[in-house]
Amino acid sequence: MNLSVTTSSIKTVPKLSYDVLIENEPDGRVSTTVLGLADIKSSGATKEKALEKLIQLLQERKPEIGTLEIEPPQTEHP
Repeated sequence: MNLSVTTSSIKTVPKLSYDVLIENEPDGRVSTTVLGLADIKSSGATKEKALEKLIQLLQERKPEIGTLEIEPPQTEHP
C-alpha cells in the first residue's frame, strides 16, 4: 500500500473551526468542550471566559492541516 501525507507550505494559515458544547453548570460556572476532541475542555465564570480558555488550549496544540492520500491495494482481478 502506498501512502503519502502532504502539508501546505502556504504562509497564510487557514482558519480552523470547531463545534463546541457549551454547558451551564449547577454552580453557575460555564463548561466548554470541543466536540470530537474530548480532552480539550475548559470552564470559567462566564461563557466568554470559558471560550477564551478553550481557544488558548487549542492554540497551544499548534494544529497542522494535511491531506492523507492512500492508493488502493492492487487486486489480482480487475
